[in-house]
Amino acid sequence: MTTPRTRAAAALLCLTLLPAAGGCTAGEPDLPEHGAIVLATGSDLSSSGIRQDLIHAWEKEHGRTVRLVKLPDTADGQRSQLLAAGQSGNGGYDVLNLDVAWTAEFAEAGVIRPWPAPLDGDFLDSVAKTVEYDGKVWGVPFNTDAGLLYYRKDLLEKYHRPVPSDWDELKKTAQDVASDYNRDAAGGHRGKVPRMYGMVAQLRPYEGLTVNTLESAWANGGDPEATSFTKDEQVGALQQGVTDLKDRLDAIMPHEATTMDETESRRWFADGRALFMRNWPVEYASVAEKLTPGVKFDVTQLPARRSDGKRMSVLGGQNLAISAGSKRPAGARSLIEALTSPRSERCLLERGFAATRDSAYREGTEAPRCPPRSGAEHAEPGAAGAPEPRPDSHTLHAALLAAEPRPRSAHYQTFSKVVQLGVSALLNGRGGTAIADQLAREADDALGGRGAPATRRPADDG
Repeated sequence: MTTPRTRAAAALLCLTLLPAAGGCTAGEPDLPEHGAIVLATGSDLSSSGIRQDLIHAWEKEHGRTVRLVKLPDTADGQRSQLLAAGQSGNGGYDVLNLDVAWTAEFAEAGVIRPWPAPLDGDFLDSVAKTVEYDGKVWGVPFNTDAGLLYYRKDLLEKYHRPVPSDWDELKKTAQDVASDYNRDAAGGHRGKVPRMYGMVAQLRPYEGLTVNTLESAWANGGDPEATSFTKDEQVGALQQGVTDLKDRLDAIMPHEATTMDETESRRWFADGRALFMRNWPVEYASVAEKLTPGVKFDVTQLPARRSDGKRMSVLGGQNLAISAGSKRPAGARSLIEALTSPRSERCLLERGFAATRDSAYREGTEAPRCPPRSGAEHAEPGAAGAPEPRPDSHTLHAALLAAEPRPRSAHYQTFSKVVQLGVSALLNGRGGTAIADQLAREADDALGGRGAPATRRPADDG
């Protein structure tokens, strides 16, 4: 039987052996581990396969095997499967690749264990927040994301317009340039040209709509750290944000935007049907590949809010955490440390992802080095082994520094569903603006756990 005394002795042993063992979880003896490290993850959204390359490098170095368990394609499907497996104790997972919005919920549900060491200072401050909850660290940032504004550089140059600096200017530029382009296209002799809209975004009722709603609320004075939408300076921010989102939909977007996710909005932009697009950095390579040759695009940070010039985006990405039921915690920690090392983060940046470490964005001798894949030095862009096209690292770095996590609540999923239902109803013309006031109250209830029963982690043993 394990007693408090034996647990304390095991914890002391763990700390003593920590450097040699590559890490173990406090309170557990450093026993030999058997079998493959089981990593539960969604798809690698880049075409470079960099995650798999990093895993293979760890396997080769440590003489151990990693078995990947492919999760469903949808975020809801991934979350449900991981929660069910963790709470039943039957998953057999060691490492979980989690959406950044799930940390609080998974910690409360007892599905992940605290990370046994503080994060080092190289991780971006904004990104490090996504693994913090209840005064503890629950994992390590793997790859991150910040919303960017994609724009048709060739059209802004043709019609002598600057890149818009705030949301009001974006709306005006989108209306004017789209109107001029469509007039010129109708009077030309280039055959049938698709109608140009001012902007596309992710407004289908799923997590993308929650993200766009939060960014619009923050652009109207909302505080990303606030826990209420109906108190103090937060009053009106969500309502005005939703109203602005509806106004942009009616003024510069196709109504089909209410059915768009990241892929569909990217398709519209790459097909030449939108001047601007809000999307994630991971779509950059696909846009570069799909655009008609000769057409130029670029990215910048999301427009600023007028009150103070801040440019804020919602943080996306994934974190790696050790499963509470892992029977191989030392190996799980070693794998996570390797996948999130400065060198690995540099590789992720060069091959399609946004890195979580500040050092990955450095240049010169201080920058970590990512070894080139075989033949990559001479490969054409898009060819197997070639680095993926990606946004300018300075732009991406600045966007990540200004980005903020979604509300860190164990009830975030309930909150997100409330936002999706309410905003979708307003965007589709059901309920009028009064629904925005009701939404603010319901959002507060959801974040506070008043809209659904709480799922609490088990009390600490001992």
